[in-house]
Amino acid sequence: MTGTWTLTKLILRRERLITPLWILLLVSLAAGQANRYMQNFPTAQAVGDFAREMAANKALTAFAGEVYSPTIAGMAVWKNADAIYTILALVVLLTVVRHTRKEEETGRAELVGSAVVGRFAQLTATVIVTSASVVLAGLLTAVGMLKMGFDTTGSLAFGAAVAGVGLAFTGVGAVAAQLTESARAAIGLGAIVLGVSYTLRFVADGSGVQALKWISPQGWSHLVKPYGTNNLAVLLLSVALFCLGLAVAYRLAAGRDLGHGLIPQRPGPAGSRSLTSPIALAWRLQRGLLTGWTIGYAVAGLVFGALAVSIPQVSKQGASVQEFFNRYTASPDATTTDAYLWLILLSLGYVAALYPLVSLLRLRAEETAGHAELLLTTPVSRLRWAVSHLVFAMGGSALIMVVAGATMGALAGSPGKVLAGALVQIPAVWVLAGLGVLAFGLLPKAAAAVSWAAFLFVNLFGEVLGPIIGIDYWIAKYFVPFPNLPMVVSGGEFSATAPAIMIALTAALIVAGLTGLKRRAIV
Repeated sequence: MTGTWTLTKLILRRERLITPLWILLLVSLAAGQANRYMQNFPTAQAVGDFAREMAANKALTAFAGEVYSPTIAGMAVWKNADAIYTILALVVLLTVVRHTRKEEETGRAELVGSAVVGRFAQLTATVIVTSASVVLAGLLTAVGMLKMGFDTTGSLAFGAAVAGVGLAFTGVGAVAAQLTESARAAIGLGAIVLGVSYTLRFVADGSGVQALKWISPQGWSHLVKPYGTNNLAVLLLSVALFCLGLAVAYRLAAGRDLGHGLIPQRPGPAGSRSLTSPIALAWRLQRGLLTGWTIGYAVAGLVFGALAVSIPQVSKQGASVQEFFNRYTASPDATTTDAYLWLILLSLGYVAALYPLVSLLRLRAEETAGHAELLLTTPVSRLRWAVSHLVFAMGGSALIMVVAGATMGALAGSPGKVLAGALVQIPAVWVLAGLGVLAFGLLPKAAAAVSWAAFLFVNLFGEVLGPIIGIDYWIAKYFVPFPNLPMVVSGGEFSATAPAIMIALTAALIVAGLTGLKRRAIV
């Protein structure tokens, strides 16, 4: 453990901007939603009617969870808790991997290790900072709810639930960082755990099989039921997973070489003739990412499609229910199932926007590792190299949406309509790909930051998370592509105008980015 405190201070310095921002985001999601509901529902009768309407809407129940308390605080937790848990889990995974596996991959851990630094110092410092951050996030969330005059026990239970899911995925991230040799693969493993956890919770609330929550880290925080039963004992499972994850991570760290993982990278066959072109090399580098996303979206499509047939129809009476139908349907004849299917496809599109960004960041990784410079010494132009990866970024994002639409439509009983809804999402996803190319071409050193900022902007200001913090819909309408798509699944007529504009915008961004790449230095 020698050098742990020094490395802790180093990590704190590196996280001095990122960590306060995501903590502020989570606290704002909680307090902002509560404040919005206080304005919208001034009486107990009003919030009680709202709670009954939402509890009867199984489509929203699958997304947000069960309604445990028909109060302002209880409904605010119902609305935003799952979003907070998911965002926090993702941030924790990225933070842990960034300060452990990424440090080994770049060689910085070996450089630091040449000084008086113990073998476990880097992992310990990372766990200290990450754990303290999630506990602080939970504490500030509780304080924010208390400041608004809500029940003390319920507020503390909500804060504990937030911290619990963060601690659980700190353990998951610590193990993932020991298993692989690359940070990308470690994040991928952690994302698989997160995806499975979310799906189990989603299916549990959508189908009514509540037992599934007991095998989901996110489900454990839901089972706390803040402002309801306040069952804090469930969080012992989160603490247990945190401790188990750390025990496994330390054991693996003690038994492996620096820079290596339990799952070794497989070198290609000696004398291979398969990598004869940039597109072949790009496929070799991108195939793991594409395969994982494709399988994940296929499974998601099957799960969400199977749930669609069990979604009961609800009356369109009540302001909240009418708002839901106005937002996700384009015809008065649309059913609850239609709204559910469109909401699912829209959500899959928002998440799929991350795929081309991550795929294109491979270009920057190849550049910083020196591989691009070696490749460009051959008769391969910069544009040919970049376009080879762009093919998989854009083609891959289209493929995963098609797979999701096909599998979901097959089980939902509306294959053609659902597949059409999935295809409509593709131009919106491609806009993010264009931003990724632009960032890589003009601002290579900030490409990762710009890509993640674009993804977060689209999700935070879009119709998925925007309403949670009271963001006006006009911002989403003019600056986020997804709300402008024709609702072909829920009663809307197809119009090529919005997709065509998005494709033209994508092309312009790509041209600008490739022009910048052609003129700048390889750094």
